[in-house]
Amino acid sequence: MAPACQRIDTPPPTRPSTVLRIGAPEYNFGDVDVGLQQIARILSLESLTTLGTDGRALPSLADRWNWAADGLALRLHIRSGIQTHTGRHVNAELIAQALTEAVTRPSNLALYWSLADVSSIEATGGDELVVSLRRRSGALPEDLDIPLAFGPNSDGTGPYKVVKNEATEVVMERFDSYYGGRPTILQVVAKPYPTLRTAWTSLLRGEIDLVTNVSPDALQFVRSDSIRVTSHLRRYQYLVAFNSTRPPFVSPIVRRALNLAVDRTQLVSRSLDGHGVPATGPLWPRHWAYDATIQPFMFDSRSAETLLESAGFPIARGITSSGQRQVRFTFTCLLPANFSTLERMALELQRQLYDIGVDMKFDAIPADEYSKRVREGRFEAVLIDMISGPTFGRPYIFWRSAKGFRGLNVFGYENVEAERLFDVLRESTNEGAIRSAAKRLQRVFLEDPPAMFLVWNERTRAISRQFTVTEETDRDPLYTLWRWTASQPPSATAQ
Repeated sequence: MAPACQRIDTPPPTRPSTVLRIGAPEYNFGDVDVGLQQIARILSLESLTTLGTDGRALPSLADRWNWAADGLALRLHIRSGIQTHTGRHVNAELIAQALTEAVTRPSNLALYWSLADVSSIEATGGDELVVSLRRRSGALPEDLDIPLAFGPNSDGTGPYKVVKNEATEVVMERFDSYYGGRPTILQVVAKPYPTLRTAWTSLLRGEIDLVTNVSPDALQFVRSDSIRVTSHLRRYQYLVAFNSTRPPFVSPIVRRALNLAVDRTQLVSRSLDGHGVPATGPLWPRHWAYDATIQPFMFDSRSAETLLESAGFPIARGITSSGQRQVRFTFTCLLPANFSTLERMALELQRQLYDIGVDMKFDAIPADEYSKRVREGRFEAVLIDMISGPTFGRPYIFWRSAKGFRGLNVFGYENVEAERLFDVLRESTNEGAIRSAAKRLQRVFLEDPPAMFLVWNERTRAISRQFTVTEETDRDPLYTLWRWTASQPPSATAQ
């Protein structure tokens, strides 16, 4: 760490400002929000719709859509003037082929809650497409933000086309015929870095131009006259998910008590240097139907202790034979090894829980083993960075009935009312009904929380001032990279 924290006085190497080099740290873990393939998808592939910060579907390849009277078909109009990277004209027939492949892919069926309801996809004209459903699924426009690839070579329509895609490097070149306008940056090169430290050290040395993720503790070393940092609230939150099939987490009273024991404001301050927003449930708080008037979990250690007493977990007075304080119960929490942010958060959380007599121990294991054990449900609790927004479909895939349809619910959570309300949110196109169901679902998760919901976290990008960044409020700047410009006059090779 010490050499990395020193100021770098050596002038950075001179390179064409129309080539952007990206460093993606901690690429070997399952956080697709920062991996090489995610960067490639953002820049090369597009979808029929895109999602606003409030969870609403917005136009993308489809510029408008409307429901049939019976709610069992969605008609979409395809934007004109779009070409694929290989020069094919994008029409409804080509979209229908790509979308059919996407909605039948098992991984997409697990991640998008309305796709199982699709019965057929048909091009009804050069620029019109009809998606028919087996049953009403009002969430379909939101789920049409699936990235579409055309043909076996994953031909895309985005502002950049992938010309090299390997584990050690992804190279993308600008797509001159992009319908939104020709990008200024000629080429984007993304490489993996095993740690955050090595990535931002390379940024300081001028070897790369952008680091996809800078931890809060590194910001003071990265900020400079030549580097800007930009942060946005991610649709992910840190949480401790319980295995609800194992004691003591079978009891909703225990799960509720542990949520009351967490001082989230202090957790954000001490673990993330203030870069995050307290979370108290699985639903995205900026969703248009979220009811902000409902009182969330507040830090109340006294009430937490009272609930644990009522659940049969008293605390004995005095100390143990080994000289330690008596505790109500002990549990083990999995976390991936060598992830500094998660480790700091785990230590702060351990301290807070110990104050109410609960001993949280850690099992820090390699990332691949961690992922395997989580998938297989081999844990008591797990500290995890989980996607939970911006739509209600995201928490649905983790917290719907594990008995009726396990899917990604490896946590054993069961709540009949939550399942019913999720179904209302998935099926309805009526905004009043959606608001009502969302409000009731918020209350269900307060009474019967499946996890300790901790912090909605921020993603901080560090970018060389060699580039002028186009920023949009609350949006990841990678999505506007095609509109960035070089701060210096471009080289002759870019002409």
